Amino acid sequence: MKKYIYLILFAMAFLAVSCEESKLETWHGKNYLHFIPGPDGSVKASYNFATEGTTAQTSDSVPLPIEIWGFMEENDFSLSVTIDGKPVTTTFRAGLPVDTLWVPVTRDAGLLSTSYTVKVEITGAGSDYEISPESYCKAEIQVQDSLEGLQPAWWATTQALGPYSTLKFRLFNIYSKGFVKSIDNYTAIAFKDYALEFREWLRGLWEAGQKYYDADGTTPLYESIPL
Repeated sequence: MKKYIYLILFAMAFLAVSCEESKLETWHGKNYLHFIPGPDGSVKASYNFATEGTTAQTSDSVPLPIEIWGFMEENDFSLSVTIDGKPVTTTFRAGLPVDTLWVPVTRDAGLLSTSYTVKVEITGAGSDYEISPESYCKAEIQVQDSLEGLQPAWWATTQALGPYSTLKFRLFNIYSKGFVKSIDNYTAIAFKDYALEFREWLRGLWEAGQKYYDADGTTPLYESIPL
């Protein structure tokens, strides 16, 4: 009986070792490296200068996460990418399953009437890495500077600024030095005072020659803000 028990234990030990060896064999090949795709399998990001950061910004960086399938590196290693065809070398940090590529984007006056796309591709990461699958190694970033369709819900809760227009909201964000997501921190009286300060700022621009008009094309924009 003991003989059979020993045989069974030996067989289990053999299987355990075999399974461990089989698991190790799975990772004897190259590691895979690529961008993290969205639910539809594509790698896309967007950035809107009108809603991100401050209204005075002319440049920023957009994050694109990159992940490793396989063993994490014990040392930093170089990663080659192209940004709109221009070769760039960055670093993937040691011990991380996911690191981030920061892609620069810029803003100019022309962006108010159009948008542009930044194309990014991972092209190499040394002999230990397979840049794959191919569809996950290319990314696109849509860049714009637009408030179209972004009228904030809070605008309808106050009469302090008068009728909404995209131009008025953009100028209000410029005056506020950032995209105004909420006015919850203001009391009704405090926000009315702030709106009047904004009105005076617009009037000052008008008198200085920067003339912004209301939707009718003739009324100075500052006059659309009630006293």
